[in-house]
Amino acid sequence: MLHIVVLGAGRSAGYFIDYMFHLCKTHHWKLTIADQHTEHLESLFSGYTNAHLVKVDVTNAPERESLISEANWVVSMLPAFMHTIVAKDCLRLGVNMATASYESDEMRAMRPEIESKGLQFINECGLDPGIDHMSAMHIIDSLHAKGAIITSFKSYCGGLVAQECIDNPWGYKFSWNPRNVILAGQGTAKYLENGRLKFKPYSRLFREPETIRFDNGSMYDGYPNRDSLSYKEIYGLHEIKTMVRGTLRHTGYCRAWNIFVQLGLTDDSYLLPITDSKTYFEFFEAFLPGTGDDLKSRLVDFMGSDYEAESIEKILWTGITDHDTIPLKGNHSPAFILQDLLERKWKLQPQDRDLVVMQHLFEYTLDGVRMRLSSSLHIEGENNVKTAMGKTVGIPLAISLKNLLLQKCNQKGLLLPVISELYSPVLMELQNDFNIRFVEVVTEI
Repeated sequence: MLHIVVLGAGRSAGYFIDYMFHLCKTHHWKLTIADQHTEHLESLFSGYTNAHLVKVDVTNAPERESLISEANWVVSMLPAFMHTIVAKDCLRLGVNMATASYESDEMRAMRPEIESKGLQFINECGLDPGIDHMSAMHIIDSLHAKGAIITSFKSYCGGLVAQECIDNPWGYKFSWNPRNVILAGQGTAKYLENGRLKFKPYSRLFREPETIRFDNGSMYDGYPNRDSLSYKEIYGLHEIKTMVRGTLRHTGYCRAWNIFVQLGLTDDSYLLPITDSKTYFEFFEAFLPGTGDDLKSRLVDFMGSDYEAESIEKILWTGITDHDTIPLKGNHSPAFILQDLLERKWKLQPQDRDLVVMQHLFEYTLDGVRMRLSSSLHIEGENNVKTAMGKTVGIPLAISLKNLLLQKCNQKGLLLPVISELYSPVLMELQNDFNIRFVEVVTEI
């Protein structure tokens, strides 16, 4: 009997767990879900005799290793920094592994040993990374098969909130890891534009968003991810002239977020002491030049008089200039203090529906004719539990794992879903069974 161990089962893992329940029941496989907090999952396990819920401290090496040693496959849904720790355990114990997260440099360093042991380690099987790779490669392989020369590829994805559920001036609520949102974009973005290598440092990233238009008329702010070129060779786009992979936000978000960046409130590199009486007003004031109690005027002076009033009002709306006491104790980074505040302000309410949007935009030449192809995805969640983010991350990971468990892909080593035998069955099932489908529009340039 195959034994699959899932490490980590946050509240966004519902779709993945439900799929795995039914899969393991059908094939008489054993499923173990392990997490430090299991209360929210207990009701799901009634009636599943082959599924077990285990309370485990995954940071405890003996506990973690004991669980992994019993498995044929381990799925890590832990925070990204834990994947390498789990991968080392799996490699030492000869256990296969899957994640929805980016393939790290540490994981790549394990490639020779993964291959020599005949194991399968697959990463990037969620939404972004995941569905973005699969859907892009489906188009790229199709265009190359026709003899097309692809000259430009732009790909953007965003986890947002549905338009009808926007009740704050940012048009944003957390539907995935808040820490990743706070720290997004740090470093320098690198991309290709008309054959030239371009760089955009963090200090300019949110100040200069691009307007991304969808064929249905919707528009979003877009900014490039840290390294858009890391997939150039993987995608087989050797001669591409323009290549950008980026993130989407509702219009106006980026310019306002840039204020937090310029002030230094997204810095996670040092700690500040938080006393019992420390207020947000005092915290925010400490990052503004000058003195005086009119923080709005000081903020306008800092950002420049030409900065949009709407952006300033977004900052004030968060309550970060209020005299409320910061509900934290001890030492915390500015980024964590901001995150703690926004987690309460940007919380999905029970009736809220999140939104996942993705767009690929290709330009290519076929039979001497220049063409443009847009491929767009628009998925809304049902509520704050059955989210579009949970659906589009969890289900493709589960389908990918199923196909490996059923040996529909026997390639060994460190894998990404960029080959047809991995991405084709996932895209087909997503479309046919879950209505996760792309709308393509082709026009002549």
